[in-house]
Amino acid sequence: MNKIRTKISLQLFLAIILSFFVSLGATIIIFNFISWLNNVFNIQEKSVNILIAISLSVFVISIGIFVLTFFLIINRKIKYLKYISQRVKYIAHEEFGSTIEIRGNDEISDLCLNINLMSQELKSKFDHEREIENSKSELISDVSHDLRTPLTSIKGYLQLLKDKQYKTLEELETYINIAFGRTEMLEDLIENLFEYTKLQGKEIELNYKRLCLNDIVQQIVVDYGPLFDKEHLNLQPSIPNDKYFVKIDPEKYVRVIENLLGNALKYSLKPGIVAVSLFSENNGVRMAIKNRAKSIDAESLAHLFDRFYRFEKSRSKETGGTGLGLAIAKSIVELHDGSIWAEAENETLSFNVWLPLSLQ
Repeated sequence: MNKIRTKISLQLFLAIILSFFVSLGATIIIFNFISWLNNVFNIQEKSVNILIAISLSVFVISIGIFVLTFFLIINRKIKYLKYISQRVKYIAHEEFGSTIEIRGNDEISDLCLNINLMSQELKSKFDHEREIENSKSELISDVSHDLRTPLTSIKGYLQLLKDKQYKTLEELETYINIAFGRTEMLEDLIENLFEYTKLQGKEIELNYKRLCLNDIVQQIVVDYGPLFDKEHLNLQPSIPNDKYFVKIDPEKYVRVIENLLGNALKYSLKPGIVAVSLFSENNGVRMAIKNRAKSIDAESLAHLFDRFYRFEKSRSKETGGTGLGLAIAKSIVELHDGSIWAEAENETLSFNVWLPLSLQ
């Protein structure tokens, strides 16, 4: 700020000096003209009053030239400063993102550039805060819906038990089992919601380790094999001999693979094959989980990783799930500087996860 003040003061001083010399030059020219008139017409002898009048006129003209020159020099700067002041007031009234036209290449233009950067940064921050607020509102709405459904079911069956609205012990056991299943569903939702909130708030610390992804995927496939066999699905791994080492938090990254396999287990067309493959790609390793599923349109495909999104618009409980599994997987992958996406073609759905390789 002191530098800018000094610069403006210097420019003002130079404007005064320039105006002075312009007026001085004009005065000298006029006096030379008067001297020429005096030599030609001998004015001095004819009338002293005329010389006095001419001298006063020269003085007034010199002052006028000085003022006019000074005004012409600084008027442009004054208008620009007024323009800057108006734009700053406009930005100050929360019109963030508005900018100031930059003229010239001096300290004032640098100031305008900094104001523009500040305006853009403020806009970015306020847009981010607004997005967070909207996200919170949507989250509350989604959570309310997903909590209400199992709670209503639990309350209904407990009311039946309270009123002894059952005829046999088998019917009693059925009501209890259903209520217990809804309770487990509610517990899963709360745990997933808690984890998703921590991941979104970046409040979680990852315990990174350099591990072989081949071994991790192979072990999980072996563990999940019986579950897929039970659902008439053949889990087929394609793990290359080349070892792919990555830097991951094993507990969190296993969650990603389990969520994707769990998604395939629920939504695959049965009977069918679920293929799990690893291969190198762009200085990293890509894991692909491919299975047959119902055809999915491009719009639904783009929202698969949104929280509480389910491909079934009815949010059917037959397939279960909290609608947070893929959102959690996406958050974990991004924390590992990776990327995750889905591809669909006809009745084939593929989930892909890319991670950078760890050289050491």
